[in-house]
Parts: sequence; structure tokens; C-alpha cells
Amino acid sequence: MSTPLRIAILGLGEAGVAIATGLTEAGADVIAFDVKPPKKTSIALAESVADAVSGASLVISINSSTQAWRMTQDAAPHLAAGVLYADLNTGTPSLKAHLAQSFAEGTFVDVAVMGSVAELGARVPLLAAGPQAQAFIDLVAPLGLNVTFVSDKVGDAAARQVVQGLLAKNLAGVVVDYMWAAESMGISEWAYQALQDEFEAMNAETAKTYLIDTVKNAKRREIEMMDVVEMLEGGEHQSLFVPPTQLVYNKIYHSIKVPYSDEPEDD
Repeated sequence: MSTPLRIAILGLGEAGVAIATGLTEAGADVIAFDVKPPKKTSIALAESVADAVSGASLVISINSSTQAWRMTQDAAPHLAAGVLYADLNTGTPSLKAHLAQSFAEGTFVDVAVMGSVAELGARVPLLAAGPQAQAFIDLVAPLGLNVTFVSDKVGDAAARQVVQGLLAKNLAGVVVDYMWAAESMGISEWAYQALQDEFEAMNAETAKTYLIDTVKNAKRREIEMMDVVEMLEGGEHQSLFVPPTQLVYNKIYHSIKVPYSDEPEDD
């Protein structure tokens, strides 16, 4: 019978607990460290980062961008040769590249969490980049982690996470702004149902339409947004998203190229 893979988890927030639990259930020997660990957990706990990484074949750091550097500095001096350090913290490509410099060559793996851990748990999609990204995938794939190889360059996974976050967080902000506007005009119930209908109707073609039609109609839409501002003033709502959206339309109108906005040619 083979010896279970020893994995150290640094960070026991929601994502850390989910991944640690999933790896444990898959048969890995998991030990974790957190400055403030959950009061009730079945996950084995270490007293320090050094204790957690001692004897581990893989270290997974999953905290926040503000904690990423501290965990790196605490863990790097204690890693044995050949041990992989997978950084799942949210951060910019430059941060990931900076963190990688603290480790021996072939140690650091840039990993990005690309979905909701609350919904998907340990099966949340992950992207991996760096010289040892494929080695990381080979190590954890048999344990059920859902990891996709991106490239051999540290930071490429982080870049995708940052851009995806731009879409998701801006979209969420627009939805909130939309509902505030509706509330100011006394039509919240109608607006909420219209929002549901709009999202139900969306598909891949919706994205193409946004890109192509916006370029075609940039000037008209910029003017229409001015009308929206005037209308909302009557409901005493100052939209936080209309001004920057106007700026986007203005830049497009003045010939700032929008990727993938060219209409596909007919066959």
C-alpha cells in the first residue's frame, strides 16, 4: 500500500477548508496552518507554518493577496528540495512573479481559483502556470482537484483571474446600480423581473452582440447615456456606472480598437 501524499495547506478560510477537506477525503495526508483556525474542524492543525510544511511533498497557500507575501517568507526557508509551493492567493501577475523569487527554481506554481468555492467546493476550477505547473497537475489530479494547465510562465494564471474578476465584479456592480436606479423611480419589482429575464436570455451570442453592436453605435449610446443621467436625476439617483460607461463609448467612438468587435465574414 502506497504512502498517502503529504500536503500542507496554509490558510483555512472558506476555500482552504474546502480544498483541504476534498484532498483529505481523496486520501491525502493533509495538515494545515492558519493564524486563526476554525474553532471546529476535523483537519489536522500545525502550530506554525514551519511545522506544517515539514515533510510535505506539496504546499498549498490559499489566503489573500495581503497574506501571500507573509506565507511565502514563512514557508520558503523550510521547504525541502523538490517540494512544490502552489500559491492560490488572489494577486496580480507581478505579485506572483515577485513571490516566485523567494523559492528555488522549479518550486513555485501560480494557481488561480476561477469559480465559486461556496458552490463547487474542492471541485472549483483552477488554472496553473509556471515551469512546474504540469507537475502540480499530475500530483493533484488523482486527488480530484480540477486544474487546467495555462503556460510555463508564472503570472499567466493570475492574469486570467484578474480579467475574469473585472467582468464578474463590474457586472455585479452594474446590477446593484441598476436596482438602485429602479428603486429611485419606484419600479423595483418590475426591474428585478426584467433583470431575471435578461439573464435568462443570455448566451454566447450576447457577448458577440455587446462587442459588435457597441462599436457600431458608440456615439449614439454615449448620447443615450446622457439622457439616462437626466432621467435618473428626477429620481434623485446618481449612477456610479453611467459616467465611466460614457467614457468607454467615447473612447470607442474616437477609434480605440475593441478586440473581437469585427463582424464575422459570411462563408
